[in-house]
Amino acid sequence: MRLLPLICGFFLFSFGQNQQPDKTPPGSAENQSRPTQILQTYQTIRIETGTWLAKPEMCEGALQKHKEFDVWQLSIVRSGPADVVIKIGHQPGWFYYQYSMVHSATQVVVLSGNITAWDGAVACNMVADAIIERTKRAMPVPKHEQDQKDTNKGTI
Repeated sequence: MRLLPLICGFFLFSFGQNQQPDKTPPGSAENQSRPTQILQTYQTIRIETGTWLAKPEMCEGALQKHKEFDVWQLSIVRSGPADVVIKIGHQPGWFYYQYSMVHSATQVVVLSGNITAWDGAVACNMVADAIIERTKRAMPVPKHEQDQKDTNKGTI
């Protein structure tokens, strides 16, 4: 009976010594969530709206106003395949808009949320802001690109 704790301790010690420590760096692709990996690689966007209050063209313009859109070399497609699809819906009679960003190939929901807006144009701007901010966390804008965009703002 006295040998049982000794034997258990020996086995725990010997199995613990054979395990390899995790050598993957914290920022590596293996340690990132699937949505974060998608946000780092998507290039094409398609926008679908389920309401006449927020037309796809309005949301396209809201996204393209962000300087990050050009820095990341994103593009918008109106038909055909796209890396991600942004869907915007509206609750009739209310000021609530629902949005989601879905990876086309895997159907992984990259981000989603609800916003309250007076009209569709404001809703599109708020959705675009949310998408850009979330993408920034996964794929930051290089500092020199950001500075260059800020200095070129005043030139024609």
